[in-house]
Amino acid sequence: MTEGKVNQYYIIKEIDSGAYGRVYLVYDEIINQYFACKVISKSKLKRNFRFNRLARRRNVGMANDKMPSDDEDPLEQIKREVAIFKNLTKHPNITLLIEVLDDAREDNIYMIFELCEKGKIMDIQVNKKAEPYTEEKARKYFRDIVLGLEYCHFKKIIHRDIKPDNLLLTANDRVKISDFGISYMFNESQEDATISNKNASPLFSPPEACSSDRKFMKGKAVDIWSLGVTLYSLVHGYCPFEDTNIINLCKKIEEDPVVYSPSISEELKDLLSKMLQKDPDKRIILPDIKNHPWVTEHDTNPMMSTEENCIYEDITDEEIENAVQPAFMFVSKVYIYK
Repeated sequence: MTEGKVNQYYIIKEIDSGAYGRVYLVYDEIINQYFACKVISKSKLKRNFRFNRLARRRNVGMANDKMPSDDEDPLEQIKREVAIFKNLTKHPNITLLIEVLDDAREDNIYMIFELCEKGKIMDIQVNKKAEPYTEEKARKYFRDIVLGLEYCHFKKIIHRDIKPDNLLLTANDRVKISDFGISYMFNESQEDATISNKNASPLFSPPEACSSDRKFMKGKAVDIWSLGVTLYSLVHGYCPFEDTNIINLCKKIEEDPVVYSPSISEELKDLLSKMLQKDPDKRIILPDIKNHPWVTEHDTNPMMSTEENCIYEDITDEEIENAVQPAFMFVSKVYIYK
């Protein structure tokens, strides 16, 4: 276990890991509070950036190689993710970013988040079933996710990677959306975004992301599909389409019908079938999800209105540019002991 200190934050233990770094439980000695610290390796980001750019030039993978954001400098991606969090973290169903620490002499960037004590909502692994939730528990969590996602879309942000790994539970059982590393911000004048797949999780990617003929995708429809796969996973303990081979997985996503457990209700099957509609133009939209009988328990438990749920504030180019810079002045030295 890594031990040490980053400014006033004592590193307690590792609680998660990902492609670009690790997440640690840390303790703030000034205010006597625990947080989560996402440690991102700048060198790993750069290596991954170079690899993906080369792959796109060779026309490898599912992502479209003509999307400008795919050639974004990896450190600019971090600044963009921070700017997105700054614009979103006033919402109760989005993880709160506390601050970002960077030291030009070190390889790491440190993102300090509120601690979601119960961790990810479910651990989904191929060919390994997790313990499914009851419909009642799944509905409670799903409603939280819907409110968070509605807020993202209202603020002109496509998440692009909705999945159980990126949905965290607080001590009081509230779900919060996390990890906006591949999210996409679109213009205020647009109703939707045109996006590429850009390294989204294959198990949660829609059929249109698997097609080599489709160069562009509708952003909101992509998030709805991933939301549908997530809901399916919560009540089944596994994804609707699974395979360890990416080509076989894509074929299943594009062609195979969804198979439901006989134990789930007809109302839930109806909702899932509309979210997992293979044609993105026919896929259910978020307002209709909020009003679906399964979600509202036949109107006995209506969801919060968009007006109540969303508070609008513009995100500016200056916010993106300065997303990480304010943290520089707070970093005197970074200590990591092993």
